[in-house]
Amino acid sequence: MKTIIALGAIFIGSWIGWLALSAAMAYRTDSREPTMANEVGHLWGSEHTQVAPEVGITWRTVTRREFTEKEKREYEEAKRREAVNEAAKLGHKKPRAIEIHPDELVEVIEEDHQRSLSLGSTDVEADLGLQHRRRGLLWFSTYTVQFAGRYTVSNPIDQPVTARVVFPFSSFGAVYDNMAITTPGCDNLQVTTEGNQMVGSFTLPARAVQEIAFGYRSRGMDRWSYRFGSDIHMVENLKVNMRTDFDQIDFPLQSISPDSKVRREDGAGWVLAWDKQSLVSGLEIGMLTPQKLNPGPLAAAMSLHAPVSLFFFFFVLFILQSIRRLNIHPMNFFFLAASFFAFNLLFSYLVDHISIILAFTLSSAVSLLLVFTYLKRLVGTRFALLEAGGSQLVYQVLFSLAHFFDGYTGLTITIGAILTLAVVMHLTARLNWAEVLATKVRRTDKKLVKSTA
Repeated sequence: MKTIIALGAIFIGSWIGWLALSAAMAYRTDSREPTMANEVGHLWGSEHTQVAPEVGITWRTVTRREFTEKEKREYEEAKRREAVNEAAKLGHKKPRAIEIHPDELVEVIEEDHQRSLSLGSTDVEADLGLQHRRRGLLWFSTYTVQFAGRYTVSNPIDQPVTARVVFPFSSFGAVYDNMAITTPGCDNLQVTTEGNQMVGSFTLPARAVQEIAFGYRSRGMDRWSYRFGSDIHMVENLKVNMRTDFDQIDFPLQSISPDSKVRREDGAGWVLAWDKQSLVSGLEIGMLTPQKLNPGPLAAAMSLHAPVSLFFFFFVLFILQSIRRLNIHPMNFFFLAASFFAFNLLFSYLVDHISIILAFTLSSAVSLLLVFTYLKRLVGTRFALLEAGGSQLVYQVLFSLAHFFDGYTGLTITIGAILTLAVVMHLTARLNWAEVLATKVRRTDKKLVKSTA
């Protein structure tokens, strides 16, 4: 009973140490993540959301309206009064005769009009190239994007209009290479930059259809998306082709899934296609780039779950010493717990300087070597290598390795617990626990009597 209490105290103390290590790693990661994300965003680029262009037209109309009979009389009377006043000023007794030209009896009305146009068709191509970048204990999923969009607009007016097309920039502060607006067949295009958008203006003939092309090359991080507008929009003749050079694809929430997905010819990635004749939606088309396993969160999670590994190891070791009649003191268990803790401590600070796999391999080797060499001197080579070494390999190394596969940690621990229970139940099925514990007590009493004498 004293041994079990001592093992419980050692386990709780180790648990506290692992909690402190996990909290330290989480703090190192969380406290610096916003800063590092901003640094990577400034150097490489942030999320890109390309919004569909807005097209508007303006035109002027001129109409002629003839005066009514009443307006004509009023106009003639005004002209006569003007002639009388003019004669009075000049000292003439008789005013001059008035002449009214027919054009004076016509009102010319000039009006400026404007309206927005919907896109007749949308054909977008986006080529995404993945490039992971590391800052501190975090990996950031960065990418290059080659964007090309072709749109058509129609002039519904029976006269030439001035068209204005606005392309919002997909990311604030990003770097754009070869960004351009072109209008094939139209040579009066004028392009300006206004705030966070590029604007093209050109003359669109009456009832004409014009193609507008827009493209650039840029760099971003984590997510790329194409949006039809801020609200629900109707989109006609939509085609979007997205090419990736990575296999693991995922789509953002509230996005439209592709209509087809095929492998690229070179086998490196996918070609995704969206093809809609008429779409009414407020959703977007997008892609989440694959995230690499981050050292900081991984080290924190492994430290947080490390007490589970130690519990199973202590449990198996306690059962084995009961079956084999071994004498392993609680102080020996303390040093074994310290060897387990050395694995997480070394991994947490080594992973900041070398690759995750190499840090995991070295940390596992150090911990296994500590336990093996210690138990070899304490119990023997065979027990240290087979029973203890195998248990540590399963409960510490394999349990920790399960953290590399997202979603499988709990399942791995569950399977390990069930298998451990099955093995222990069969090994101890014929064991007389009362005799084993009593024998230990008698041996301890005899040693005490002998030492007292």
